[in-house]
Amino acid sequence: MKKLPIGIQSFEILIKENYTYVDKTEYIYKLISEGRIYFLSRPRRFGKSLTVSTLENIFKGKKELFEGLYIYDKIEWKEYPVIRIDLSVLYYKTPQNLEESFLKEVNNIGKSYGITLTEDNYKSAFKELIEKLSKKGKVVVLIDEYDKPIIDFITEPEINKQNRDILKNFYGILKGMDDYLKFVFITGVSKFSRTSIFSELNNLNDITIDERYNSILGYKKEDINKYFNEYINKLSNKFNEGKDEILKKIELWYNGYNWSGNETLYNPFSILNLFDHLDFKNYWFKSGTPTFLVNLMKERNYPLLNIENLILEEDVFDVYEVENIGLEALLFQTGYLTIKDTKLEDVKRYYKLYYPNLEVKDSLLNVLFKEYCGQIDTNNGAKLLEMKKLLKAEKIDNFFEYIKTIFAGIPYEIFVNKEDYYNSIIYTILSLTGIEGSFELMTNIGRLDCALELKDKVYIFEFKLNSTGQQGINQIKEKKYYEKYLNTGKKIYIIGVGFNSKTRNIKNWKYEVI
Repeated sequence: MKKLPIGIQSFEILIKENYTYVDKTEYIYKLISEGRIYFLSRPRRFGKSLTVSTLENIFKGKKELFEGLYIYDKIEWKEYPVIRIDLSVLYYKTPQNLEESFLKEVNNIGKSYGITLTEDNYKSAFKELIEKLSKKGKVVVLIDEYDKPIIDFITEPEINKQNRDILKNFYGILKGMDDYLKFVFITGVSKFSRTSIFSELNNLNDITIDERYNSILGYKKEDINKYFNEYINKLSNKFNEGKDEILKKIELWYNGYNWSGNETLYNPFSILNLFDHLDFKNYWFKSGTPTFLVNLMKERNYPLLNIENLILEEDVFDVYEVENIGLEALLFQTGYLTIKDTKLEDVKRYYKLYYPNLEVKDSLLNVLFKEYCGQIDTNNGAKLLEMKKLLKAEKIDNFFEYIKTIFAGIPYEIFVNKEDYYNSIIYTILSLTGIEGSFELMTNIGRLDCALELKDKVYIFEFKLNSTGQQGINQIKEKKYYEKYLNTGKKIYIIGVGFNSKTRNIKNWKYEVI
């Protein structure tokens, strides 16, 4: 049984030391044979660095490492000079440090090829390195974590701007070097607009949401069965469940990522850790939650209910500037939301975004719940479990008494007296109870606040600030939000909830059965 390559980003080590490699060389062959300069954005721990390492070994002509893989007999194996730069390992505490690190890295690469550079400016030295290396053959440039010096200073605008200017100047060198270059591949987590970082690279092919390259990273369903069958059997034995049941559970927890393709993908980091620990846990999310993202959502009082029906135009993925970050685009690029559906109307393409899977949804909402409420209660799990039981048992009054205690515990200084804030907290609570159901927010005649559909019943909520629960019920009746559920055979509850901005809590609630 092959070893699990947790944290292994070197293709050569992975192959030589008998680690599992899920063959992605068919996509890499497509890249090499059809184009020259590419950009790819994917979330952290999705295999970007391994892809860069794979490309490096291909262009260094190490054919023996690829025996048995798709690309083995598809290309003419030839060695090219390779410039590989990983910005995550550079020192960039200040913009000056970043310039110095670039210069040092470029000089070190030159020395590895027996080349001494004379330029003492990071841009000029990069250009000199490409020109001198090209005498050995056309040059391959591989840049990993291209955006790290920007992301790490996203809450410090001045340093961020200086770092962007440095990166723009550095990457801009590539524009006039076509005659010297064989192949360029740039990857990172975020996708900044071309006007900020890549304004000079007008020939850059962005394959981030290109359906042809949807599956270049991540594991497909067929990969799980093909490469990890023995580990699936181990899980099956541990949980005393059939293989089909285990596969469904794996899919629920870790599948669901999509970048506009026909296949959904499993998170490789989570899958590898699942098979290593033989337990269903939150692996990817715990490996590093961006604090700035959570703080930004809280700062802007982002209505979490929006995520349940988020449909965006394609333009949102191309307009990404630090000074005006769109939260939806940021959530997508960092992997907390993914494409669930696409729709073409006239000449415009629309994307429906949603949480990829249970791991991400549950983990993100847990963090946001604590931030929005200012509570780190070790007993929250027990409270949520009790609220789940109350909803299933139709004990609505007891359910809202629990919610009142949560609102009462929110510190005054973080409370936001807006209807969206109250709605977000209740939505988070309903989601975190883990009830098997779905939220529905849009109807043909308006936008209801929340409808939670269970197997045998439906709860329709309308929230009102400085109003009464009865007024919420009146609106549900007036808009007939319940109509779509009338023929389902399910019990339908309509619930109006009134919030009071002075007490910063629920004032009252009313409910009826339709």
